[in-house]
Amino acid sequence: MSSTAAMFRVTARWVFPVSSPPIENGVIEIVDGRIADVRQLRGTADDRTLDLGAVALLPGLVNCHAHLEFSDLASPLGEPAAAASGAVEYPFADWIGRVVAHRRNRVTALSELVHNGLQEAMNSGTRIVGEIATGDWAPEFVDWDSPRVVAFRESLCFLPEQTTPQLELSRQHLARCRAAVAEDRSRAIRTPDWPAMPPRVIGALSPHAPYSVLPELFESLIQLAADEQVPLCTHLAETRAELEFLQHGTGPLRDMLSRIGLWRDNLHPTGRRPLDFLKSLARLEHSLIAHGNYLDQEECSFLAEHPQISVIYCPRTHHYFGHAPHPWRELLVSGASVALGTDGRSSNPDYSLWNEVLWLDRMTAARERPLLLELATLRGARTLGLGVETGSLEVGKRADTYFIPLTPGAESDPFRSLFGPAQSR
Repeated sequence: MSSTAAMFRVTARWVFPVSSPPIENGVIEIVDGRIADVRQLRGTADDRTLDLGAVALLPGLVNCHAHLEFSDLASPLGEPAAAASGAVEYPFADWIGRVVAHRRNRVTALSELVHNGLQEAMNSGTRIVGEIATGDWAPEFVDWDSPRVVAFRESLCFLPEQTTPQLELSRQHLARCRAAVAEDRSRAIRTPDWPAMPPRVIGALSPHAPYSVLPELFESLIQLAADEQVPLCTHLAETRAELEFLQHGTGPLRDMLSRIGLWRDNLHPTGRRPLDFLKSLARLEHSLIAHGNYLDQEECSFLAEHPQISVIYCPRTHHYFGHAPHPWRELLVSGASVALGTDGRSSNPDYSLWNEVLWLDRMTAARERPLLLELATLRGARTLGLGVETGSLEVGKRADTYFIPLTPGAESDPFRSLFGPAQSR
């Protein structure tokens, strides 16, 4: 790429800016990777204009919650959706056992798993991934031609002696991500023809869940995220078993910890609920609740008052486990923040966020289609703290785009043509 500003245009049958209504025969003008104009095409295209034809041009999708380490799975682990009505508790603890066994037995390097998962996400339109980083995860796993990654370093802490080592691993992760950003910037300065690109990796933190991280470390990680001004994600209100564990210290999750020798009396306080954790997370500028399947009314009201906390709804994983209906609509109506994720292939058939959108579309009214598109783009970018840079096709933002063939015969109706039967479900 030349150091001189390079301008070109891309036109499509429909351009979906997301932050404004769709534009028929729209064009976006791009200068050095950023959007300089978004408008309807006037006149005929010139030699600096790429005409994509009968497609929808969208902002790149934002997957706020993924476990890329499971990209080697051809199908989800086990069959916990036997409780598909949501009326009874599904065997979540048994599923966790399958996840642990898979991790122990796999032979594929983590770098390859992450690379493959990112390429699958990229091919289906995702341009930013909120990745739960485990094991020896490193910024070097992320290539320039893959989606950008917000890497949430996962912490597990069942025993007091694990607290200090886990906190140190989190600090090291943030330091490695900062060093990778600094090196990328240095390379851009040293190499005149190197394009001005955003960071490939942004460091973030993830205390796994209330039942798998002792309170002392949980609070320390929240404080670390506040000090370093990075996002934090945790699994919360995911199962009924979790609610029982928090309130009474009993149930399938305690039984699981006892079976594997990780239970000690008096380590986990009782009388707790998800609201206690939400109050701590409200101190952060950007925090994410993965799943949030069993938030009660008071907790939903708290989220409406604290939109810096986002609930990440993973529709097909939610269905796979047979959960009770998710409160995502109620949360949105109240003013709470909601975005979408795929979770991992351990509970989902793929990493396509667009397939999550299409799955939701089958269960919602056509009038909600603009909202579904916003959930997969702009709301996701805001959730990860990147809404100023991406998530919609607006002047000044990065030209992160994705195009989808339109449904033949429906091109006059933008959302009908975008969500029509030509799209794979």
